[in-house]
Amino acid sequence: MSNQTLALLILVFPAAGAMLLAGRGWRLPRIFTVIVGPGVVWASFVVTLALLFAKASGDFTYWTWIKSGTFEVPFNLLIDNLSIFMCLVITGVGGLIVTYSVGYMEHEDDPSYARFFCYMDVFILSMLLLVLAGNFVFLIVGWAMVGLSSYLLIGFWYQRHSAVVAARKAFVMNVIGDVGMILGTFVLFTQFQQVTYAGVFQRVSGCPPPGIFVGCFPSVHTGPDSFAIELAAFLLLVGAVAKSAQLPLHTWLPDAMEGPTPVSALIHAATMVTAGVYLVGRMHPIYDVATYAHSAVAIVGAVTALFAATIAIVQVDIKRVLAYSTMSQIGYMFLAVGIGAYSAGLFHLLSHAFFKALLFLAAGNVIHAMNDEQDMRRYGGLWRQMRPTSITFLVGSLSLVGVIPFVGFFSKEQILGLAFSKPGDDMVHVLWAVGFATALITGFYTGRMWWLSFWGKPSPQRPVEHPHAPRLVMMVPVAILAVLATVGGFLETRAIGVGPATVTDFLASAVGPQRWEGGGAEIAVTFLTMFLAAALFVWALYSRPWSAYAPWAQRLLERKYYFDEIYDRAFVRPTDWIADFALRDIERPVIDATVIDTGLIARAGASSLSLTQSGYFRNYVLVFVGGAVVGAVILIVRANS
Repeated sequence: MSNQTLALLILVFPAAGAMLLAGRGWRLPRIFTVIVGPGVVWASFVVTLALLFAKASGDFTYWTWIKSGTFEVPFNLLIDNLSIFMCLVITGVGGLIVTYSVGYMEHEDDPSYARFFCYMDVFILSMLLLVLAGNFVFLIVGWAMVGLSSYLLIGFWYQRHSAVVAARKAFVMNVIGDVGMILGTFVLFTQFQQVTYAGVFQRVSGCPPPGIFVGCFPSVHTGPDSFAIELAAFLLLVGAVAKSAQLPLHTWLPDAMEGPTPVSALIHAATMVTAGVYLVGRMHPIYDVATYAHSAVAIVGAVTALFAATIAIVQVDIKRVLAYSTMSQIGYMFLAVGIGAYSAGLFHLLSHAFFKALLFLAAGNVIHAMNDEQDMRRYGGLWRQMRPTSITFLVGSLSLVGVIPFVGFFSKEQILGLAFSKPGDDMVHVLWAVGFATALITGFYTGRMWWLSFWGKPSPQRPVEHPHAPRLVMMVPVAILAVLATVGGFLETRAIGVGPATVTDFLASAVGPQRWEGGGAEIAVTFLTMFLAAALFVWALYSRPWSAYAPWAQRLLERKYYFDEIYDRAFVRPTDWIADFALRDIERPVIDATVIDTGLIARAGASSLSLTQSGYFRNYVLVFVGGAVVGAVILIVRANS
């Protein structure tokens, strides 16, 4: 089977699964959903592995989607090491999450069960189309489909008002990003009359247009209009910021926790929020020459990382702690790709997929055992009662903190090390300081989360005295992710200055080689960061509540820096007022009244005229004679005047 066919099969499998479940899945035995839902994702994973082992590459065109004169939009899939890397994350980690869902969602009735897996397959399909698309049109299609899928899954329990509101909020924020993507694509099209990556990147960078951009990574712009490139890059950044929940379009992500826990894991670990990082990496020929937009990526990432980490300190919902942690870790990825360390950012994407999926699924085991209770203050004592889940959650927590030898240490410290050692850029050194502070705060809030949930005595308010162990279908994916989070870091150990650089070498053909290296000082700072973060993880067990010393800070963090309130007053309330005004003073008295009064006038006129239609001949003769008399009088008067 050719590589071109295999590339298409990656999309065909989840598409077929979604259609089968949407069509007849709810009428068939549940075992059909159990097999098809996760099975199609694993089938795409196997196909991706086949492309990996075949060292496949190519820009495969299947048909022409739009053709008008010289303008042409093909349906083409771009297979290179970056797209294969992303597909492995989406289908591998995504496959584990969807498999876990078989047990987590078992309490749903058959129609809802099939609907859930249909939505999950659509989500996987959307993300795969996003990363495989070889042109901006299908990138936008995949981008929008991911937003739609998140809306469906966040609002899966549509009986809950909070879930419906959260889904709507996520959809609105992502549509803002979609508009940025569309406008950015339009700017590039007006500038270059191209929508394929090969055509646009060739015009931007001066690279030859083979379709696969191997060995051509210019650092200066040779195109005709630098302003257009900067504008397009900033507009594309709007899309990345919205999809990856970075400041200021971040407010939807914590509310997305209203969806089932596997949905949270899929959104946060394997799919949606990583799309912005992928976008900047894929568009690196544009960002390499759009220096202001490129710097903005790094600044947004660093600020978001610190911002989200501080809010996580005061959260009591275990899923919301993980949600703000995701925002913070995605901020690290933005910092990396924003300073040109693309492979480091993508390595952290892989690392984060391992340990964040692990944390969400392990948290799902706890939530499932606690009758859907998510308040960590009502847990406690789970170390003795749910030992396997406690251990796996600890593995994920230590990886999040960045403790050696877990994968999070190697990926996060590589980003901080490269930021610390980048030559000739003082701004990046400031961003490193922000990232360093974020790493310490991460150690504290992660320790608080683990100790509060699993250590000590059971809370008197705990809803379940003896929590049940998770089913095997739920525990196996968690165990696999725990192993990956433990050994995955040895794929790339550049953070300690020795060992392999597997991810960097693999991605070099797609995003370029790493352009600078660190030294001894970088390694020393790396271990200092780890020791301090680990110390704060332990200190969280013994620390006293600090809210009494700074109640204003407690309120500020609990209200999430008042972003929701600011948006409510700046956008929601004015929009509601305008809508009420238009309804009260324009639509009803003007638009509706025009239509209604026109009808009333016509009816009144018809009623008046109907009086002349009595049906009696004598009345008609009387009217005729009366009219004749009036006419005669008028003629006589005019004749005598």
